[in-house]
Amino acid sequence: MKAPSPLSLRSSPAAHGDPSSAHALGIVILSAVRFVRESLSEILGRDEGMTVFGHYAALDDALRETLTRRADVLMLDATFTNGKGAVKLIRETVPQVRVVVFAVIETEENVIAWAQVGVAGYVPSTAALGELTTLLRDISAGKQTCSALVAAALLRQVASDAHFGVADPTSVALLTARELEILRLIDAGLSNKDIARRLGISSGTTKSHVHNLLAKLNVQRRGQAAAWIHRRTNEAAASGPQI
Repeated sequence: MKAPSPLSLRSSPAAHGDPSSAHALGIVILSAVRFVRESLSEILGRDEGMTVFGHYAALDDALRETLTRRADVLMLDATFTNGKGAVKLIRETVPQVRVVVFAVIETEENVIAWAQVGVAGYVPSTAALGELTTLLRDISAGKQTCSALVAAALLRQVASDAHFGVADPTSVALLTARELEILRLIDAGLSNKDIARRLGISSGTTKSHVHNLLAKLNVQRRGQAAAWIHRRTNEAAASGPQI
């Protein structure tokens, strides 16, 4: 692919474009960096086919505007704190919105990790400003340009997911209570550093637990393990008691 605390109404700090345009792509921008979100808002607002409803530093505010204005796209800064957890919350709260993460470092593992949490597409950190509107239109149309290496990695991931989708359902029984707890935090989008802080353990201990649980589940990446536990949780919720 290339290039909530309760919600209460509050006016957007900035909006550009023509909101009356029937075919304009409605956009909300989320970034903790003010000049980044203001610059994006200014650039996108120049395009007659796009309407920027607002730009925000807080997830709650961005969600509020997305819900109120029925935005088509929520652009999320890849550097946003717990960004992957934010994507999950956005998709749970506003499932119809397309989440586009921008400033993504285009490594295989990084792109796969964002794809696994449910983004509609991404804008790589190497993309030029002149490419931005075209990339957004393509993503909104269900298209995404990516490098050959990333495309190959995604194909391998699909094949891997298909294989692990039929893995022994008793694999979770091999995990200790601590490993299962860490696995769920991985699924919530937390990094090893965040997990260590949350559980009050060292980074080394966290890495050791992650290594052990990956081996027990016979997967190679954190994202694969998160996808596995997410799928198992959904299956359990549909059929009976959760794991």
